[in-house]
Amino acid sequence: MNKMTTITVLAILICAITNPCSIAAKKGKTLRDTLETTWNAHLAASKSGQESELRKTMSSYRLGVMKNNLASAKRSLSPDIIRSIAKLSSDISTATFVKILKKGATAGLVYVEDSKEKDATDKPRVTFIFIKFVKEDSIWKVDVGMNIGAPKFQDDGKKTEFDKSDLPPTYEIDGKVLPAPPPITAPYASAFLDVLCTGYKTHVTVNEIEQTTALDESHSGLLRGGLRKGENAIVITFSKVKEDTVFVPEVTVRRILETRKTQEVFKFEPKEDIEGKHTLTFTIDE
Repeated sequence: MNKMTTITVLAILICAITNPCSIAAKKGKTLRDTLETTWNAHLAASKSGQESELRKTMSSYRLGVMKNNLASAKRSLSPDIIRSIAKLSSDISTATFVKILKKGATAGLVYVEDSKEKDATDKPRVTFIFIKFVKEDSIWKVDVGMNIGAPKFQDDGKKTEFDKSDLPPTYEIDGKVLPAPPPITAPYASAFLDVLCTGYKTHVTVNEIEQTTALDESHSGLLRGGLRKGENAIVITFSKVKEDTVFVPEVTVRRILETRKTQEVFKFEPKEDIEGKHTLTFTIDE
């Protein structure tokens, strides 16, 4: 081997060991690396307590929903509320990575960790952590994170029993990036919406604001947009998903009083002609 060849070989070896031109560096960051970095940046933004920082890492849709929910409860997005996001978020550093889901401009990371519960053989049951991301203007942002349902048994001895069907509709990795919802102003009165619909799919809209789509389950949550003084319009659509169900679905609206107690102001429990669209009104007095 001549002197020039030796120098060339040494240069290549040094480059491979110490320089970004190494094979490992050329591969670049994986999507998982990028999303985990985004998640950590989101937690840091939350800890800052600043909406301007949060906006850089949180999807426009989810930030808009959060602000509208607060407005519906006659509250605003304060620094303390922003900081609470980090406190309530799952800690993926202590969990085991399971898989990544991706479709178009949506992606999800799935992790698993032992729960405090054990199965009949004294093995720890597991809880899945799911984080959804969306790509806005070529930048990945956090959309939502959640623990999936109740702890699950490890039937096959493995921590890989994640079921995508457990995800609520707006958490699905479907390639759709939802726009920010129109801002809601503080309502005349805040309220809760309760839906009981075993065996049915139920969609509810109040004052032209979409509230929820519950599928064969119960739902209770803050009424988006709250209540108007005077007449309020509600549209309820029931469709049966279990033919043998004998359950009668029910939709209730409860006004939140100044004492923080609630007062039922609307209840719909059809005894016949259940399926289909029901357009109704109810009135809120002083």
